[in-house]
Amino acid sequence: MEVKDFFSRLFRCRVYLLCLMSGYWASQALAQPVLTLVTGDMVAGFYHSREQTGFVDDVLGEALRRVGYELKVLTVPTQRSLQMSASGLADGELLRSSAIEADFPTLLRVPVPLIEGEFVVFSREPIDLENAWESLAGKSLGIIIGMAIIENKVPKNARVTRVKNETQLFSMLLQKRIDYAIFMIDIGRYHLNKNNIKGVIINTLPLERVPAYVYLHPKHEVLVSRLTRALEDMKRDGSFQKIVDQHALFLNGDRSMLEAGHGQQ
Repeated sequence: MEVKDFFSRLFRCRVYLLCLMSGYWASQALAQPVLTLVTGDMVAGFYHSREQTGFVDDVLGEALRRVGYELKVLTVPTQRSLQMSASGLADGELLRSSAIEADFPTLLRVPVPLIEGEFVVFSREPIDLENAWESLAGKSLGIIIGMAIIENKVPKNARVTRVKNETQLFSMLLQKRIDYAIFMIDIGRYHLNKNNIKGVIINTLPLERVPAYVYLHPKHEVLVSRLTRALEDMKRDGSFQKIVDQHALFLNGDRSMLEAGHGQQ
C-alpha cells in the first residue's frame, strides 16, 4: 500500500510540474516582443514621461500594439541616444527630425510624422519677429544642446548660450542671463504650466516648423512598413485624434502642434 501511495504521489507531482511548465511556455509564447527606443532628455515631459504616458508614448504604444509589439523607452542624453540607435544597442529613436539623416544615414525613418514641432521664441518682453530668424541678430539667445537644426538657423552674430534642458533654459531666461529662449512651443508651454512659471511670454509666430518621426535600426527594416500602416490606420480610424484631444488639455486646449502631425501623411 505504501509503495502504491508513493507512486501515486509521484505521478501527481509529475502532472503538476508538467502543468506548471506548460503554463510557463504558453506565457512565453504569448508574450509580445519589446521594441526598445531611446530619446534625448529634451523630449522628456510632454512627449515622453517616465511612466510612458506622454503624447508620443501613447501614439506609438498603440501603433506597436497593433503590430504585436510592446514599447519600452529609455531617456538618455540627446547625442548618446543617436549613437545607441545607430550601433544597435537600442532599436531606434522615439522622435527625431530628418536633420539626423546626414550624420546617421543607416537609421530608417518611419515616414508618418508623429508631430510637427514649432520652434518659437520665449521672452520676458514682446519681440518683433517680422524678419524671422534675422530678428534675433545680435541678441542674447539660449538653446538646448543637441538642437542641430536650430544651431544652423541662428544668426552668426547672435550671442548663444547652450544648456542641457528646458529647466536650465527657462531659469536663465527668468534670471536675465539670456534675453530670449528658442524652444519647441508645446514642450515649453507644458513645462511652464506644469511648474506654474509666470513672467514668460510665448511668441507664437513659429521660426521653424519641423516634422518629427520614429527612426529604427536597420535590423528592424521589415517593421518599418508595418508600423507605417498602423500609424496611417490610426489617423484614418480616429484613434490618433482621440490621443491628440486627450493631451491637448495639458496645453490649455492648444491642438495646433499635435494636429499638424495628424494632418500629414
